[in-house]
Amino acid sequence: MPCHYCGRGLHRECLTRCKTCHPSPKNPKNIVSALKPSSTGLVGRPLKELDAMKDVKSTGRKRAALLYPLDKNHPCEWRGKKNCGGGLKPIVGCLDGFQRHRHHGPIKNPVHNEQGNVHRICATCHNRWHALNDPIYNEQEYMKLPHSPEDATEDEIRAADAWWKLPEARKALQDVKHE
Repeated sequence: MPCHYCGRGLHRECLTRCKTCHPSPKNPKNIVSALKPSSTGLVGRPLKELDAMKDVKSTGRKRAALLYPLDKNHPCEWRGKKNCGGGLKPIVGCLDGFQRHRHHGPIKNPVHNEQGNVHRICATCHNRWHALNDPIYNEQEYMKLPHSPEDATEDEIRAADAWWKLPEARKALQDVKHE
């Protein structure tokens, strides 16, 4: 039986706390490799179907955390990019952010953990995308929209930063939220 970390697919946690499930000089047999992996490739009980979940948001976020772990030393996935996040109002990414948040988008539903819909981004990019898109979000419409980030110039990034700092920009966002 693997430890509870490996049983949940959190092998990185196991390596920092115990050696019972991974090969070592004292434990040459890797117990995890003897287990049959599930259809998802993770060890543990099979994933529940959407209609069997008690808390869909929490379950979706936990699955995303397993599939897309954050590395706080790695750059924001939207750093140096424009057209980020998809939706009706994609943003220009940051100049120097690091991974701090896991973002679902353009489809905000957390059970949509497909590649390209989950992003490891900085707090600035995360807040900016939600500020522009939450007031106008329509899941059916956003499902049809592409997410195709591309490289941005430093001038484009600095111009976007300047726009966010303008009082007129903040007022326009407040007006949209109250409509």
